[in-house]
Parts: sequence; C-alpha cells; structure tokens
Amino acid sequence: MKVKQMREIIVTGLPPEKGEIKGCWYNGYPVHQGYSESSLNYATVLANEKGIVPDQGELRYEWQNLLFTLQNAGFLVHVIPFPDRLNQPDCICHDAVFVRDSGMMFRNCWIQGRFAADARGQEARVYGEIVPQLFGKELITLPENAFLEFGEVFYLETEHESYYFGGLSRSNEKAHQFVREIIQPDHFYLIESEGYHLDTVFTPVLGPDNRLAALIFCPEMIMPESLELLESIETEIIPIDPVDSSGQGDVLGDYAVNALVAPGVLISCCPFQTTGVEHRLEEMGIQHYEIPLKYFKYAGGSVHCLTNDVYR
Repeated sequence: MKVKQMREIIVTGLPPEKGEIKGCWYNGYPVHQGYSESSLNYATVLANEKGIVPDQGELRYEWQNLLFTLQNAGFLVHVIPFPDRLNQPDCICHDAVFVRDSGMMFRNCWIQGRFAADARGQEARVYGEIVPQLFGKELITLPENAFLEFGEVFYLETEHESYYFGGLSRSNEKAHQFVREIIQPDHFYLIESEGYHLDTVFTPVLGPDNRLAALIFCPEMIMPESLELLESIETEIIPIDPVDSSGQGDVLGDYAVNALVAPGVLISCCPFQTTGVEHRLEEMGIQHYEIPLKYFKYAGGSVHCLTNDVYR
C-alpha cells in the first residue's frame, strides 16, 4: 500500500572515506560544551572514557535503515552530501551529520544557527552556504550575541494553531525571540532543562488529526519554572524516566525521546522503557517507528538530530 507523503525533510549523507579520513567519528567522538555546565554532551564524554569508536559498516547500516524508515513512514527525504569542507583531517565537525542543529528552513528563508559550542561553529556557516543555494532560499543570520542550535527547537504547524518550543541550554532568549518575529507562532514557550539540547529530554506528539496530542518529557531534567509552564499547557502530559532521555548522572539514556514528529507518527531510535508510554501512544493512534541508532547515540543524538524539517 502506498503511504501518503506527509512532510519533507533534509538528511545529510555520511562523510566519505578520503585519505586518512576513514568515515564518521572514525577517530572517536568530539566533546562539545556550550556556555553552561548542563550544556556538556555527556554521551561523548562517556564514549571517550570507554574508548568507543564506531564500526563504520554498522554505522552505515544504521543510516541506511534511517532513510528506509523515513521513506516508509511517508516522508519525502532530501539527502544532502556531507560537506567536503567539514570532512578534513583538521576539522572535528563530524557532528555535522546532525543537520538539525545548523539552521531552520521556513517558507522562503534558511535561518542560520549560531553555536554556543565554538568547535561546531563552522557547521552553521557551511550549511548557510549550501542549503539556501540548493533550495533557492534567502539566508537569514542571527543578530550579534544571539545563540541558537536548532536541536533546541520544536516548531509545529497543527490543524488550527502553531507551536514553538525553544530550549535554553545552548541557546538564548535573544535568538529565540528573533526567530519568533520571523515565524510568528500562535504559541511560544521557552524551556530550561538539563539536557544539552531540548530534544534530548522533550518531544511533542501530534495526533492523527494533526492536533497537539501530548507532551513527552523527563520531569527530573526540566527546571521547576519550566516544568510549571509545560504543565499549564492544555494537552496531555506523558512523563518519562531519564533512561528514555539523554540519561542522568553517569548513566547514558537511550534517547527514545529524540524523535521526529508528524501527524499520527513518532520516529525514534527505540521503544520507550517507561511503563505505559508505548501503550498510551497506541491508544492515541500514534504509529511509533523505531530505528536502532547505537553509534549516533554515543554522539548524543538520534532521529530528531539527524533530520531537519522543510516548512514550505
């Protein structure tokens, strides 16, 4: 049965082997941190402590399975070749496979991010050259001292309303307010969490009718004022344990919450372990696709990080 295409998304190809470069994270995972303690990517710290280096064959299989699942779920997928400028021996920006972080395509423009993690700054600039040219969009850059990594953003256009959820771990309010003026969402929420990006601890859920159906997040990793804000929104709250997020303390989570969202669809790397969550999603009519992404998890990301929505 042919699946109706629901959304367009961008995915970046894996960095090819070239001379001494042997693939993606071939020499280990770079450790990045923004301007706060909570913005440290502990997954990469753990990977370095354990000496984990991806098996390139398994990693390519995971990525190919991601493409297959996205297409099977009805997404129109645009694959951008991995930028050659970021595939250099002196460049540690292999996190550029996480195309989500570098910018956001909205209508006729590409809003270029600005990384609080300095070592990733070149990623935003390179995609700021590539994506507008490929899609014929205007490049918009953030004002001075505005920081925004788009793994901190969930933007939803539902049946009757639009929602913007923005994180404040590696991004600041100045940047979010700048984007707000461009997008003009009906609802605008800024969330402070312990996750280095909001998408490591939080995801919204859209029902089959394209209405906001629920918010899934880890309460232990949301700051008290932000927790009150989320609980005040008129939708169902589905709490999850830290294992379904980026984890807590020295225990790495499974990143199930790092999901791509579409009406009646949630795509993530594994089922939720928190009791009752999978059953509740089934009751709501949500089709939960699961794509194992072990080696991407050790880089601190999953399906949401590896994809970037196209808003026409």
